Order: sequence, then structure tokens, then C-alpha cells
Amino acid sequence: RWELPRILSYVKQYDESITEYEKVLREKPDLMEGELELARVLFWKGDQKRALQVLEAVPPQAIEGDTTVLMADLFAAQKDYQKAEPLYREYLAHHPQDQAVRLKLAEMLSWEKKYEASLSEYRKILKDSPHDVQVRRRYAFVLIWAGRPEEAASELKKTLE
Repeated sequence: RWELPRILSYVKQYDESITEYEKVLREKPDLMEGELELARVLFWKGDQKRALQVLEAVPPQAIEGDTTVLMADLFAAQKDYQKAEPLYREYLAHHPQDQAVRLKLAEMLSWEKKYEASLSEYRKILKDSPHDVQVRRRYAFVLIWAGRPEEAASELKKTLE
């Protein structure tokens, strides 16, 4: 029974996968890995609210690695940035080279109008990927929002070279 919900999720049969995870968890309510996988499938299905409810019921020490990012993504999707930010930062403390997560943090910080913090994260990304045009454009927009149009123009010119 344990493999069935996984396989169903891989082929994007999310409703059936969720039903099967629920059956597994009724039989083994302490199966933490099952709860975490159920939350992922709920997220993939688009049921962010329920996915977050499942994760919030899991003991905090069980939340690590990719699950930390998932929980941060769920908080960010619900615009609960104060809960998302420390989760992204915790993950990045252990995985500093994960530029995809760093980009999520940089974007979220800009939404919160924490422009200097956002720009700092963008600079870290650009240090590793100086030729990433899309990241440089996003960086330029944050510079505009931060009231630094001359720097933004310079960055945008770099994307056209």
C-alpha cells in the first residue's frame, strides 16, 4: 500500500494518491514520512491550504531539507512572509549554493519592500551566475523599486549585450 500513493503522484493522479495516502495514514497514523509526502502531493495538486495544515501538524524536528522549502513556499503563497523568510534562511544556511531557493527568498523580500535585503540575495546569485539575464532583469527591477534608477539602467543594459 505504501508504494501505490507514490506511484500515483508520479503520474499526476493526485486525487487518487491523496486517497491512498489517507488510507496508509489511517493504518499508521505515526508515519511521519507519509504525512510529509501527502503534503507534497497536496501542494502539487494546488491545495496549498491543506498542505500547510498537514505540515503544521508535523513535529518541527521532522521538517528539514526540501520539506523546509515546501513549508516556506506554502507560507509565501499565502503571503505569510514572516513565517516563510526564516525557513528559507534556515535552508540556505545548510545549502548556500541552492540558487533556486535563494531566488525565491530574493523575490519574496522584494514583495515585502525589503529592497536592500533582496538586492543582497540577488548579488549572491549573480556572483555565481553573472550571465543569467532573467535574474539580472529581476535585480534591475528591485533597484528601480529601491529608488536607484541609474543602477537599474546599467543592469538592464548588461542584459542586452
